[in-house]
Amino acid sequence: MAYTRVQIALHWVVVALIIAQYSTSGAIVRTHGIHMIGQRQNPTDLVLHNLHNKLGLTLVALMIGRLAYRLWAGAPVPAGRSAKGLAVRAAAFVHAGFYVVLIAEGTTGAIASYIWWPISAAHVILFKLLLGLVAVHIAAVIWHHFVLKDAVLRRIGVRRPFH
Repeated sequence: MAYTRVQIALHWVVVALIIAQYSTSGAIVRTHGIHMIGQRQNPTDLVLHNLHNKLGLTLVALMIGRLAYRLWAGAPVPAGRSAKGLAVRAAAFVHAGFYVVLIAEGTTGAIASYIWWPISAAHVILFKLLLGLVAVHIAAVIWHHFVLKDAVLRRIGVRRPFH
């Protein structure tokens, strides 16, 4: 069993949205900081702030949809020679972590923006957890590709992996 085209597309859309979220996150800090000292906010930062909020809500919806689709369509068995024991459990933990952290991060971001700002501290902590998960995920991809030399990149739509 391989990932479906829908799963592959959702994976890469989520990657793009995470990059966009990171790229627009500085505007959140700037707009709130300027507002707290009573100065006028930069119009560009206000647009980026709004974009960050809307993309965050979109990301939560996509992750919930992605989880539902995964439960319905399933997921391929782990790839590579290390597809046993601890490696399989670690991969399952990291993938589950992505769902939990991204949904929780988007939820805390929405609460911080629209209901209760103090929860933004949890939002920042969740982002740091996300960065850790991304680092582990990318390290595993590099390990699979360059050390195990298996076709793990092809499973997620990379047709001509670099060598």
